[in-house]
Amino acid sequence: MMRVSTNQAFTGGINNIQDVYSRLLRKQEQISTGQEVLVPSDDPVAASRILNINEDNAILDRYLDNITLAENSLSEQETILDGVLVGVQRLEELAIQAGDGVLSNADREALALESQEIYEQLLGLANSQNARGEYIFAGSQSSIQPFQVQPDGTFIYVGDQAEREVEIAGGSYVNIRDSGWEVYMDTDNPRRVDTRTTNINNARIGGGALADELTFDNYFDLYTAVPQPQTTTITLTDNRDATDPDFPDVPVNYTATYLAPDGSGPFAVTAPVNVLNEDTASADGFLTLEVDMTAEMGQVFNIYVPVDTDGFPVGAGDADGAGPGVGEQMNFQIDRQERSGVIETAYALTQLLSEPADTPTDGQYLSDQLGVILDQLDAAGESIDRVTANVGARMNLLEATDALHEDAKLFNAEALSDIEDLDYVAALSELRLQETVLQAAQSSFVTVTNISLFDLL
Repeated sequence: MMRVSTNQAFTGGINNIQDVYSRLLRKQEQISTGQEVLVPSDDPVAASRILNINEDNAILDRYLDNITLAENSLSEQETILDGVLVGVQRLEELAIQAGDGVLSNADREALALESQEIYEQLLGLANSQNARGEYIFAGSQSSIQPFQVQPDGTFIYVGDQAEREVEIAGGSYVNIRDSGWEVYMDTDNPRRVDTRTTNINNARIGGGALADELTFDNYFDLYTAVPQPQTTTITLTDNRDATDPDFPDVPVNYTATYLAPDGSGPFAVTAPVNVLNEDTASADGFLTLEVDMTAEMGQVFNIYVPVDTDGFPVGAGDADGAGPGVGEQMNFQIDRQERSGVIETAYALTQLLSEPADTPTDGQYLSDQLGVILDQLDAAGESIDRVTANVGARMNLLEATDALHEDAKLFNAEALSDIEDLDYVAALSELRLQETVLQAAQSSFVTVTNISLFDLL
């Protein structure tokens, strides 16, 4: 028989009471917190599931924060794009109004002032900042003003084409900020060229018409190594001799050659130079010469040459004003320009309306260039619409993803409730049992500790 000392009896009794009391306190804590699992040791499997669910909720919260950031950013951009589209529509109205042949130089100058204001407004929108002071359309260079005006009134874009993306779900990213290049500059130029001239007799070249896109691409593909602008120079030659006794009764006769962007040439234009309005030249004050370069570079150009009162080109073989000669020439430049951009087009319209149109060739050139600008504004409007539609699609994606995450959090909350939430009926019953056990343990302890052999003597 094992002997139990008085010290062992006291120690064992106290330990039993403490164990019961500890279980009672644990049950009271569970009731006060409403949670079944207080520490991992209560239920290791449940504790692991709770940890996983909480980690998932933390990830969902990060996604939801990113969605809120994205929604705010895209909403700002959408508002700005609406303003840009309003500006484009007003520029179109000004261009159409400027085409009215009864307007004077002063009338067009007034339109130019409004066009200038819209140009400045578009620059302001393009340089918009968010609440944190970041430039919205600067790409990754958000601390630098992306569109900077130069001393001559033009502008340069110093941002980049980078997009800023945030993760809105596992492996799913959304672009929350389009670059200024994409919004304001990366617009298809319907004519794909920019034309210019410096002829002293005021002959002008129109904006050109794209007649064969494949030929155009093949032509310039030969000169990809030539830095921009890739310039083709057309030389128009008057083949008549002004010293001919029969002049000016000699029929109009022009030929055209061109220099390629790399300076090679001259190459002859295969199609003849056509006179489009020879019969009415005296009344119009200019000849319209069609230079068909479809076979060479996929373009057709109209050149407007001023004529004298007899209906013959000014100088009639004396385009340089230095006296009659044989084979007088006029040069025109064609720059490859694949992109136009809404701000650049607004600036071009302002400059065009600011120029006086005093001669018939000026008027025809104005009409031609207004057609070019209207084409570019139409393309810019379509581009802005596409970007706006893309922004809307991204916002719809954000809304749908947000709803999915909220549903996931609701599911997680229900799962946590099933694992963590206490069954109060069972818990209160268990608490009453623990209280009874504690009272019994305390009573038995008192009874045992009061037993003494001396009481039997």
